[in-house]
Amino acid sequence: MGMSNKSELVGNYFGTIYLTVMSLLQGIVLAQLVPSIIRYTELATDPWRDVHLLPLVLMLLIIFNIWHHYAIGIFFLRWFPNIIDTIIPFMISLAQFFLLSYLDVNDSVNDIDVTAWMKGFAVILLLGCFAYFGAVWRLDADLFTNIMSKENAVIHVIISRKFYKLAGFAVLFQGLFALLIVFLQKETWLLFSLIFLVIHLILSEYWLLRSVKPHFIKAMDELELEKQSRINVTDSLGHPEN
Repeated sequence: MGMSNKSELVGNYFGTIYLTVMSLLQGIVLAQLVPSIIRYTELATDPWRDVHLLPLVLMLLIIFNIWHHYAIGIFFLRWFPNIIDTIIPFMISLAQFFLLSYLDVNDSVNDIDVTAWMKGFAVILLLGCFAYFGAVWRLDADLFTNIMSKENAVIHVIISRKFYKLAGFAVLFQGLFALLIVFLQKETWLLFSLIFLVIHLILSEYWLLRSVKPHFIKAMDELELEKQSRINVTDSLGHPEN
């Protein structure tokens, strides 16, 4: 199997399978979270100022962040899958299910165990940073050669590695900050975690749109123009002017 065939194989199947699994898992998490949010709004006397709101909102952002980054990854990331690609998504999802168990609301908003949730929150962030670093380590330029030249593929990998390395360290920082919250028992500091996560999403999207995406599109356009040029040359040789 030639390199182009390998690129086609990974490009056509790996991303689709990965995103399908993550979409299923995140959909289950969201389906279990929504009833807790509804019950919270029914029972909270001042829902917008209650500290119990923070874990619920953060949980929503975690779901969105995970799905969004995996959805983006099917375009910009490629490698041959192995057991790591099974372990990381399921470990993250298991951590999410543990987090959900602390957000059940029955008779009072105080049913939400914020302290226990914060511990799980720190764990899921620390697990998440390894997903980013794993992308840095395993990204393979050879598997992009069906949509761009090898030279552009190498450049894309360099740019993408910088992006995911920075994102990984950002999530690692958030995980360490969450551990600090647990250690100091400062539940209200979860507001800072909320702000950090929103900033992470905004900055990562900005970096993606300004750095990774432009070169990626440009590289694909260049390959398409090169292919079209070859076709035109072939057609002109096959149909000489009279």
